[in-house]
Amino acid sequence: MKLRRVVLALIVGVPLVVASASAASAHGERAQEAFLRMRTVGWVDVTFEGGTVRVGESGRDEIFLKQGEEITVAGIAKLLETWPATLSKGQPETGFVGMIAPGPVVIVRERTVNGVSAPHRIGVAKGKVYEFSMTVAGRRPGRWHIHPSFSVSGSGTLLGPGQWVNVEETAGYTNPIQLLGEGGTIDAPTGEIINLENYQLGFVWIWSTLTFIIGVAWMLYWTLLKRTVQNLAVTSQIPLNTDGMNVGLITKADHRNMNWFLLVTGVLVVAGFIYQQVQWPTKLPQQVINFAPPDTFVVPDPAPEAAGIASTYEEATGTVTLTADVTNPGTSSMVLSQFTTSTLTFATSPVGEQGTLTVDTGEVAAGSSATITITMSGPLPDVWKDNSLIPSTESQLEIVGLLVFESGGQTQFAEVHAPFNPFQPTL
Repeated sequence: MKLRRVVLALIVGVPLVVASASAASAHGERAQEAFLRMRTVGWVDVTFEGGTVRVGESGRDEIFLKQGEEITVAGIAKLLETWPATLSKGQPETGFVGMIAPGPVVIVRERTVNGVSAPHRIGVAKGKVYEFSMTVAGRRPGRWHIHPSFSVSGSGTLLGPGQWVNVEETAGYTNPIQLLGEGGTIDAPTGEIINLENYQLGFVWIWSTLTFIIGVAWMLYWTLLKRTVQNLAVTSQIPLNTDGMNVGLITKADHRNMNWFLLVTGVLVVAGFIYQQVQWPTKLPQQVINFAPPDTFVVPDPAPEAAGIASTYEEATGTVTLTADVTNPGTSSMVLSQFTTSTLTFATSPVGEQGTLTVDTGEVAAGSSATITITMSGPLPDVWKDNSLIPSTESQLEIVGLLVFESGGQTQFAEVHAPFNPFQPTL
């Protein structure tokens, strides 16, 4: 009777849960602490070009493109000197530049970092600057929020500024590619042209079904026919590395039946190896390239420096105010144009999803220092709180980011981290 109730609950409950689940619209970045997101990667001049730009559901400019149509996502990412010691032991070494989206709704067709192709992981280092460009094609119809990302081994995936992209349905999406073929090379393949969207899809279903049946049969054998899961109070008392044969939990027949499971699984795996070897005799070994991109991005020397003095947050207006001492050791004056932190960008002339930056003294003369105060508010009423970037309840109270300057036709930026006072009264 109990078993029937459990089965009935699963039959009724699973479809209800699946049917009522809503589509994911975010990427989990807000679950990370604010100080971690602000102290890891600085994003500068991230752009989304291509498709048709017009006002979308957000009330701001969004990109519209058809299935298979391409856009280019480009920008600059710097691994900050303020990189937390708790991530990658304070010294990031291996990274990967990619795109984050709610599922396989877009596809990256080409990716370059510092001017060279980078389809794989790359060697990275704290303080280095990486200029990236990715060609992205629309795949699944719908309205999607996508971000460039910088994944670092031992630290996870860190997101850059996002953009709403609307993929409009056409006759269907195809992803053609030519196989290597016998006697072919990477530059001159000789094999057939296939569509990766449905290539060998029938075999995938057959293989998945067979392995699923074996797994379910094994599970049901030990849960329905045996006193393993149903009698945990007994089985939990059996010592480790003991099959419970002396108390009748497992019998010789069980050992024999498990050998049949093992034999069928082994035959299936061997048959799969033989099939793929006969069907595709020409293979390209799995690539494990790992290289450090060249330092092609020119950082003006000497670079400007910034020392944060204080930062506060005004909840009524959703505005952060930051004060810092900036030193310009160069020979040309600098004008502040942006402040970037995590997924947010604030500009004196905002474009797209950028917030507004207001500065009292935006110019720093050559060879001098100046104290600047900037106020930052977003395109949304409270973009700082909506993105969980106000560290008022965290172990490190500070606002961290990049001050971006324009000087003599060049872009310069300085890291700044200012103590954050969450108790500053609103005047």
